[in-house]
Amino acid sequence: MRRFLPLLLLSLIALLFLVGSELRDGMNLDFTPSGIQSSLQGFVAGLGVTGSIIYVAVVVFRSFLLLPSMVVLTVGGLVFGAAFGTLLGGLGIAISAIFNFALARGVGRDVIRRRYGEHLRGFEDRIQSTGPVLVGLSTAHPMGPLSPSHIGAGLASVEWLPFVGVVLVAGPIRAFVYSFFGANLPEPTSPQFIAATLLMVAVAVLPLAHRGFRARLFGAGKPAANLQPGP
Repeated sequence: MRRFLPLLLLSLIALLFLVGSELRDGMNLDFTPSGIQSSLQGFVAGLGVTGSIIYVAVVVFRSFLLLPSMVVLTVGGLVFGAAFGTLLGGLGIAISAIFNFALARGVGRDVIRRRYGEHLRGFEDRIQSTGPVLVGLSTAHPMGPLSPSHIGAGLASVEWLPFVGVVLVAGPIRAFVYSFFGANLPEPTSPQFIAATLLMVAVAVLPLAHRGFRARLFGAGKPAANLQPGP
């Protein structure tokens, strides 16, 4: 039986693909980016204002839904367009950041560390020494860690007003990069899509050429004393 098990599994997978293909063809579903965009826009339009509220809620609670921000923000641009997707995505990031900050500040260090582990100590130590600068960098950069830096700021001595000001500015920057990309995703050969792709690559990669930026952004998980700022 064990010798035939791999063959049975492969046969089952092939059967599932065959059934899925037949169902898709029978329902005339369009899984191209433009087809998905049209379907999602029609669905959201039917919800009215509720659709925007639901999207913001998804951005806020994306961590609990195991959804990466890059996917959620790209879908926002695909559905709502670059401008409105940036507005909603930036708002969701800001609310999520304030929620995580307040949770860490209100619940306290001991409870948070028991729940999330000692690796948050690195973020706390770095934010303690750099203040809101690290929060702004990690929030604005497309690959920066969001929740850990916001929780770390809550555990550190960062004041409320600077924190809120930073995330209100940095959140829309991150949201715009992905929303602009998502809005142009249905036309991958258009100049707009090429510009959106180049913008994403530039914003994500070019700052990493600076050693000090890399140390601040990705060195948060290490003790602050072990990091040497670069030129």
